[in-house]
Amino acid sequence: MDEFIIRQATANDVPFLVETIIEAEKSGTDRLTYSTVFGLTLEESRKYIAEMLYEEIDGCELSVSSFLVAEKNGETAAALSAWIEGSEGIPSTSLKGNLLNFILPKKCIERAMKINSVISDLHIEYYPGTIQIGAGYVAKEFRGNNLLGILTARIIERLSETNRGVSQIYTQIFDCNTPSIRTNEKLNFKVVMLKESSNEEIINYLPSNKKILMKKELSTL
Repeated sequence: MDEFIIRQATANDVPFLVETIIEAEKSGTDRLTYSTVFGLTLEESRKYIAEMLYEEIDGCELSVSSFLVAEKNGETAAALSAWIEGSEGIPSTSLKGNLLNFILPKKCIERAMKINSVISDLHIEYYPGTIQIGAGYVAKEFRGNNLLGILTARIIERLSETNRGVSQIYTQIFDCNTPSIRTNEKLNFKVVMLKESSNEEIINYLPSNKKILMKKELSTL
């Protein structure tokens, strides 16, 4: 691990962070929510996600400041995001919603609103004042180095040191994303909720019809 450097992401990392968000959204499937929900092509998705990241809005999953990256010999190998929910005085879902409404074409928002009743079946609220683990991704050539596990431990340490009152960490994962589930289980995360949709249409938009919520207490670090 000595050969990898763990550091705070910067605007220069945006292209890799875009790929991280895209791969995390896919969760190991070929369904990208930015395409299925908003009707965007892959290249359009990359463009708009980058624009949202460049807005530098802290406190949500589309914040450059929420990411740590691992690099080796100047090449970015992995990235992971996490934030303190509600740290900006506004729920992260509202911050993300504002970014989507500001950046995406109106027709994309209208499309999403039409299918919201379907995809909302798997919505899980974030708990204010807790650490939320978001998108993570490891480039193929760097897999097998436990980078997501290392980044998760480091990002929790970083956030807990600057937010002493925080004692709980959560992460939401589609049940098909078994690598992420296993990584978090090794770090003592436990499944505390399973949401399942019986609506057959949901699989047209999301990677799975099941989402799990995993939790970790800081005392188990």
